[in-house]
Amino acid sequence: MRTDPAPMPHEAQITTAPQAIAAARVRLLLATVPVSAVTNASVALIAMALLHGGAPAGFYAVWGGVMIGLQAIRLLVWLIWRGASAENLRPVQRSLRLRVLRAASLATGMSWGAIPAALFPATPIEQSFVAFFLAGVSGAAVAGLAFDAWASGLFVVSVIMPLALRLMGVQTSLSTAMAAMVCIYLLYLGVAIRRGQLQFLQLLDWRTRAETARARTARQAQLNALLAEANQRGTSAPNAAALYAAICRTYAALDGQAPLSIVQRDPITGGFEIAAQSGSNSGPVPMDVLDTSLLDTAWGQNRPQFQGDGRTLDACIPLHAQGQVCALLRVVCANAAERLPCEMDDSLRDWLLNLAASVDRGLQAISQRERIDRLQNLYRALISEGEVVLQSRSAEEMLQRTCDTLATDTQFHAAWLARPDDSGAFRVLARAGEGALQLDHFRVHLNDANRVPLVLRVWDTQTLQVCNDLLRDPDMQPWNSTLSRYRWHAALATPVWRGGALWGVLVFTSPQAQAFDEQTIALCEQVAALLGYGLDELDVKERLSHLQRVEAHRARHDTLTGLPNRYALEQYLPEVIARARRQGSLFAVGMIDLDGFKLINDTWGHSAGDRVLRELTRRLQAVQRQTDFLVRLGGDEFVVVMEDLNPLEVQTGYANSVQRLRQAVAAPFDIAPNVQLPIDMSIGISAYPLDAQDADTLMRLADKAMYAAKPKNRTSENSP
Repeated sequence: MRTDPAPMPHEAQITTAPQAIAAARVRLLLATVPVSAVTNASVALIAMALLHGGAPAGFYAVWGGVMIGLQAIRLLVWLIWRGASAENLRPVQRSLRLRVLRAASLATGMSWGAIPAALFPATPIEQSFVAFFLAGVSGAAVAGLAFDAWASGLFVVSVIMPLALRLMGVQTSLSTAMAAMVCIYLLYLGVAIRRGQLQFLQLLDWRTRAETARARTARQAQLNALLAEANQRGTSAPNAAALYAAICRTYAALDGQAPLSIVQRDPITGGFEIAAQSGSNSGPVPMDVLDTSLLDTAWGQNRPQFQGDGRTLDACIPLHAQGQVCALLRVVCANAAERLPCEMDDSLRDWLLNLAASVDRGLQAISQRERIDRLQNLYRALISEGEVVLQSRSAEEMLQRTCDTLATDTQFHAAWLARPDDSGAFRVLARAGEGALQLDHFRVHLNDANRVPLVLRVWDTQTLQVCNDLLRDPDMQPWNSTLSRYRWHAALATPVWRGGALWGVLVFTSPQAQAFDEQTIALCEQVAALLGYGLDELDVKERLSHLQRVEAHRARHDTLTGLPNRYALEQYLPEVIARARRQGSLFAVGMIDLDGFKLINDTWGHSAGDRVLRELTRRLQAVQRQTDFLVRLGGDEFVVVMEDLNPLEVQTGYANSVQRLRQAVAAPFDIAPNVQLPIDMSIGISAYPLDAQDADTLMRLADKAMYAAKPKNRTSENSP
């Protein structure tokens, strides 16, 4: 038996799906069962009461029992099936139920047809009653079952045909007339069944179209709400991942939609991975069952790709960040016909494009906010760099603090500075941030044939170098695993100038590709410039400090001999007095003068005198103790301050100290080539606190003692 009747001429205008028509028929046939069963059972009882005398005893009772039993079975089937929706049944189940219900209608009709076939009364009046009675039953069946041509047609034929044949078999004028009328009535019922069938299909089609229109309207309202949500999320999402997740969560709340996912490409493997996805009635779609050829096409051509025939749906639309494809919006439904409404129609394509545009706007807003945050952090780092330059006391401290500042609370993952040593090998002088420890194994040389590393490019060109996508740069392929491990996705290297020459290379790395735009590059250059200024400032300070040390040494030391001078002695003596007073110790001041030095100058010249003074200085330094302080006052006058003297030395009149000093002039001095002269010296000593307790008095007493010693020296010199 066929599930549905052959299409009628006007059914070509019906757009309702055959499965939907079959489900409606099952639902309506099942709904008519209670009324039909009760009505047929009640009418059967009436027929038994009116016709029981026109047939052998018990025949109508048997017929009535069969009829009532059949209706009970129909009611039992109704009780079993009434809980299940015909729309949710599988096509096989739906077809089986439709056939069972039609068979029940046929069985009921055949039961009524048994009256004219086997229980037809003999009298014309009862025959007329039976004909009228069965005609009414047939008309009622047509009225109740007109929506299903097979159920109503089988019932009418099984009732009217036996009646017409039996009336023709009676062969009376009345029965013949009645048979003709029954045949005409059968034709009328056939026409009524046909009209009822067309009306049912038209009404069902109108209802289906109305429901579809309502569903489309509701879907469009939901989709518009999702677009508004996407726009709102774009203004509030902290990052792209949060935006993707929010879009998919909102989309998942829409019933009957094809699953949506947002797919990203792995920068290392080049494969695709799901960044976020919505749920669906059948669960998420795993990546391993998706056709990635469409993904490759959409990503490579940067164009939306659509595939679908009304039953399948496959859409892939590029999403953009900073003008580059960053992800793909993917909508896939393997059996769209069962997911009302997700056919790939123009309205859905337009909506998907609008959704992608909304996500793009959200990504752009996120990028702008992130860019503003990055620039603000970089401005703060620039301000901090100024403080680093001002506060650092050495180049090493300045370099390390610069790297620490750049790798903290900025968009940079790491910062480091390198410069070539005397052998040409680059040495990392300072580093900070994620992956910075790997730089301990940094091996780049000025003579390397491979000029790919950014530090070499900077050194070659003496200009800033940028690579905004290290993982996609074919030149960086050998280092991809390391770059990926530490998320160094973009890098900038800029020269650092010191003293007007290229001194080093400062490198910035970022975990985000395309991180270095025009403003970021300018700020990085300013950081490098500030660092260079700071190094120059340190150099200036170092030169000034050196000059100060030189001038301080020159002011306190004799230029000829290198010994401390009178100024140094004036500063030193108060310290010695304070120390001796504090420790309760004593010290002595010895005044030394060369005898006959003026004669050397006058006879051999000042150069000869200078040689004598330098040689005397060397000899005095050789014999002085570690605690002695030797000073040249000027000319041929020297002073020695002797600390930590013991009382025995004082009691012996400083004999040991004088003898040690006189050793300096024991040997003759070279006056000129092949000319040596003996020189003697006079020594006068004063002691603290025995002779005086202030510097001026000690100096005056020592000088007086020295001049007092000179006549003795001259006397001893003139004696035979």
